[in-house]
Parts: sequence; C-alpha cells; structure tokens
Amino acid sequence: MSRITDCIHESWNPIRTELFKEPLTTLNQILPTISHQPEAKNIFRAFTMPVEAIRVVILGQDPYPIPGDAVGYAFAKPPLKKHPVSLRNIEKEVRDSGQINSSDEIDLFAWVDQGIFLLNTALTVETSRAGSHLKYWDSFTRRVISHISSTNPCIWILWGNKAQSFATNIHNKFSVKGYDRDTIKDIPYNDSFNYILSAPHPAAEAYAGGKAGFFGCDHFYLVNEVLKKNSKTPIQW
Repeated sequence: MSRITDCIHESWNPIRTELFKEPLTTLNQILPTISHQPEAKNIFRAFTMPVEAIRVVILGQDPYPIPGDAVGYAFAKPPLKKHPVSLRNIEKEVRDSGQINSSDEIDLFAWVDQGIFLLNTALTVETSRAGSHLKYWDSFTRRVISHISSTNPCIWILWGNKAQSFATNIHNKFSVKGYDRDTIKDIPYNDSFNYILSAPHPAAEAYAGGKAGFFGCDHFYLVNEVLKKNSKTPIQW
C-alpha cells in the first residue's frame, strides 16, 4: 500500500503501522486482482485532511459499490452523477431542517473543506458487493477513531447500527441524545468532549416509508449549535 498511501497527511503517522498488519496485508494482495471501488488513488483520499483540522466526523459504512460512484469520502459522489438513495435522504434532511434553501444542492466536497471528515468504516469494496471488505478494515478504522477522539476531540455523527458499533472506540463521549432545538443551547461546553449524535442510517428511510427515524433527527442544526457553544464557526451545509 506504500504508493497509494503517499497522500496520507503526516499527522496520521501514528496509525500507519496498522496498514501493514493483518487482515489488511491480505487485502493488499487481493485488490490488484479484483474490480473494486473507489479507484486506488482515492482509497485514502479522506486522510489528506490533517487530524487537527477535523471538526466533525460523519461515519459511513463502505464505499458505493457501483463503478464511478465512490470518490473516497463517505456518502459523497462525483459531480453530475445521480444521487444514491443515502445522499438523496441526507439532502432532504438538510433541506427540511432549514439549513439550505429548497432549491440548493448539498456539496459534500465543501463540507470536507470545512473540516468534516467523511470516513467509511471500510475504505474499499468489491464492485457490486456491498459490505464485502468490512472485515478487512475493522481494526484499522477502530484505531483511526481512537486516534482522532484522543488527540482532537470533535463531533461524531453516527448513522445506523454499523457506525454506532464503533462508538466503543471513541474516548470521553458525551451523548447529544435527548437534546432538541430548545435545550441544545444548554449543552455543557468542554473542549475534551467527543459529542455523539446517533440516528438510523439515511438509506433506512427508503425501506421504512420515511419513518425510520433519520428524517427529523435534526443533526445538521444540532451540530452547528454545539459548534457555536464551543465558540467555533458553524458549518455551511
């Protein structure tokens, strides 16, 4: 993985050794022999962001398995490509929460520029086989999460059971569960807290008639209120 990891920022050096341990060493041998997403140059694209620049982590599952959809950032897709269901529902929730105008589209690349770390729990997937590489990346991702939360406490958005299962690796957690637009202004300030927001996965709404619980979670509003409470610039969603 040496060449495709050249893009990783030096602030991630403490976790680089994880890339050369099993089961990733086995995956490294498999990748050249199969069709996978994203393309090699984008596998570690999210890690071009310095650890200290992260303000919010959004944890996805694995890259889109359809060729050309995955770009190395969780939930993001190339410009002009049709929105996958997860992204459509994320955009709907941003719009319904009043964070963008009804005619606007969200731009996840602009989110990255504002310090949102769009991390998948697996950085690769075999083409057309969602979830196929989750087992290979599990230990690496847990180490990444531990590294971020211990060195740069921030806000964590965990959508779905898979993402929420990684919460055990987040240090000094403070749950935002139970806070709403009225009470969020009273959330305690502490720069050592990792604030946790949890909800069902955006894609679940497609199978639950819009009643899974992602719609109405108000995470985009709540994140900005937590940032303001900590004297930080809100996100332009």
